[in-house]
Amino acid sequence: MLRILVLLFPVLAALALLPSCQTLHFYSQAISGQLEISRKSRPNDEVRADPASRPALRNQLAAVEQIRRFARDHLSLPGDESYGKYADLGRQHVVWVLYAAPEFSLKAKTWRYPAVGKMDYRGYFREKDTVALSGQLKTQGYDVFVGGVDAYSTLGWFHDPVLNTFVGYPDIDLAETIFHELTHRKVFHRGDTVFNESLANVVAEEGVKRWLRHQGRHADLRNYEQRLVRRREFYQEIDRSRSNLEKLYASGQAATAMRQKKVAILANLRDQFRKLQRRWGGRWLVPWLVEDINNGHIVSLKIYAAHMPAFENLLKQCDGNLDLFFKKADHLKLPKK
Repeated sequence: MLRILVLLFPVLAALALLPSCQTLHFYSQAISGQLEISRKSRPNDEVRADPASRPALRNQLAAVEQIRRFARDHLSLPGDESYGKYADLGRQHVVWVLYAAPEFSLKAKTWRYPAVGKMDYRGYFREKDTVALSGQLKTQGYDVFVGGVDAYSTLGWFHDPVLNTFVGYPDIDLAETIFHELTHRKVFHRGDTVFNESLANVVAEEGVKRWLRHQGRHADLRNYEQRLVRRREFYQEIDRSRSNLEKLYASGQAATAMRQKKVAILANLRDQFRKLQRRWGGRWLVPWLVEDINNGHIVSLKIYAAHMPAFENLLKQCDGNLDLFFKKADHLKLPKK
């Protein structure tokens, strides 16, 4: 399954300005969650020198330091400004995030936040809060997808630490995660989730390829490039189903007919995933074969991929010059998705 790697999470203390108990609860838990992370954070060097630290953790934090330096020296990313500390939260995910869309629409429900504008998802540090909101939205007729998130960026409000939720990743996935999150700190467009996530995905993938090439890990590079081919095939199936659903929802048919055809489109998507699974092997797509796929799932993936081709083309136009790329990307006008 394609991992969700990021939640942009504004943590602001303007509680006196908040209009409702629900909003008050959201920001209260956000501040509490961020304070927990800050309280539990320790410098990487201190953790590595601690005799109680597991050797595997020491090795991973050493890899993080190398990845940070590469981000700074070779990718024009702010590698000195995040991931210099480590926090063990004692849980599997740092936050749980929710995506929602109406039964017959792929227009994501949005939430407005101070400083960052509208976002296409809502996240909580406690899973039960996300599940509670999911239940409320389902009673209002929304299709909902809830997933655990392992990393997020505070966009420079804080120096984000390495977390136990992702420190154990294989080093390629660790690098991809860090490059993705640092991109949000480099370039961020207020209120445009699709722009931000698509840009971060392109930079992360390009960054990993350059990092592996720099290390002379040519076999790993070939394997990673094959992984990206599979990832694009996955996106293509999602995009094909997205297009079919959008045509259906715009058709003006009766709700009963649309509901039946929607089920058929999503069933076909699962069939296509089965074919990919047989061809690829492994267990990457297993979650998609057992989950009840709905509009919330489609929306969650559209957010992360819709503008990737535009940014890939821009990188080519810049001949791979990342300084120029970031400058042009920051001013790139793309249609809202």
